Amino acid sequence: MSSDEKTVLPPTSLSRIPSRLGQTISFDGHLTGHEDLELNGNFSGQIDLALHDVTIQKTAKVKAEVKAKNLLLYGQLEGNVQAERVVINNTGQFTGDILTSKISIQNGAKFKGTIKINKDYRP
Repeated sequence: MSSDEKTVLPPTSLSRIPSRLGQTISFDGHLTGHEDLELNGNFSGQIDLALHDVTIQKTAKVKAEVKAKNLLLYGQLEGNVQAERVVINNTGQFTGDILTSKISIQNGAKFKGTIKINKDYRP
């Protein structure tokens, strides 16, 4: 293979592929990193991905303090959230407190808690 045939992906294109916690995985602890995260299983603890997206899928059950750039909730989340943008889908269930600059709660979503809007919020 010649050097012209080799293709190297730049780091930015790799960083958009989220890390995943599988549906049959349970994890307790403090999670930090520098990439997006998709949760399908059970998680308990802290998630600190303030500059990245966190997606909690329908099959996920999460009990955590979450810091994210964007939080997309399709499953269950109990805890406190700090994010620039929060979207609770119609299948999402949330209990806790949210600090955000933008929020969307779709019809059918379950929400119990408080929301504090801070237009100048930055992670």
